[in-house]
Amino acid sequence: MSIGKLSEYNVKVGSWSSYVERLKMYYKVNTVKDDMKLPILIASMGDEAYELLENLSSPTKPADLTFEKVDELMRQHLQPTPSALAERYRYRQRRQNAGENIAVYVAELKRLSKHCKFEANLCENLRDQFVCGLRSDVIRQRLFAEDDTVTFNQAVKLATSLEAAERDSAVVEENRATGSEAGAVHAIASSPARGTAPAARRAGGLAAGAACPVAVGGGTKTPERRFYGGDRRHGNGCGACGAQNHNFPTCRFRDYVCSKCQRTGHLRRVCPEWGAPTSPRGPPRRGAARGGLHFGEADRETSEEVGGDIEEELHHLSLNDYKSV
Repeated sequence: MSIGKLSEYNVKVGSWSSYVERLKMYYKVNTVKDDMKLPILIASMGDEAYELLENLSSPTKPADLTFEKVDELMRQHLQPTPSALAERYRYRQRRQNAGENIAVYVAELKRLSKHCKFEANLCENLRDQFVCGLRSDVIRQRLFAEDDTVTFNQAVKLATSLEAAERDSAVVEENRATGSEAGAVHAIASSPARGTAPAARRAGGLAAGAACPVAVGGGTKTPERRFYGGDRRHGNGCGACGAQNHNFPTCRFRDYVCSKCQRTGHLRRVCPEWGAPTSPRGPPRRGAARGGLHFGEADRETSEEVGGDIEEELHHLSLNDYKSV
């Protein structure tokens, strides 16, 4: 039983020299005699390759040639000896491409130097072109700091190590950035609901609707929580904020603490201690808008009372129903 497998030669994209080298290894491992080398080549090379060989050897038949002669005819036709100057030009123009790692870059340099005829200066030319063609300025500067006696293999080893270090550092930075974003999202998700923070600020750091300490005598007394606003009636509006487009159970200000009377259930503007049902300091102010929200002076008071929450909501209000005074 023979070892290995012989495939047909592809005339359009195949390399004849590589095909012959594999064929010679097949002969060696299977101990093929010299008189059998040509028949095996002709039998395995394929129809297209055999037709080309037949045209090149005409008028002599391929079977009358030797293995070495067939190799020479096919090599001269498929792989003619290129110009050394042209090959060196292509070699000097080679640079490391974007997304190409150092291992692939080194392999391409060695392939392009095959027909450059550098002879004894091959390693030196490989080293120089390798360093000059590197894409990373950091790695190139690090190699510039080395002694002139550094060899091509040493330069490749050092550059590969630096490339791996840059790649690992980029992964660490990416994971760190991802962790920071996840922490920020977690902080937002676990933050209090909207309206709670402004109420806590108004109540001196207490949560919305929590009991507020009141000075009594020489100490402080914590009154029990009292809601005021749900049972308030002035017109058909909401008893918590004074709006006309909803009622108290659906009002988002029903848990707010009034900064005037320190009671829970209404805003400062509708506090009963002002003595007016719709205005905290007397008659309704000019510039009042529909829905119980005010602009101008009233808007500044509302912003002070509910913090940045009202200001945020004003940006999302629709002005389709607004009517100028």
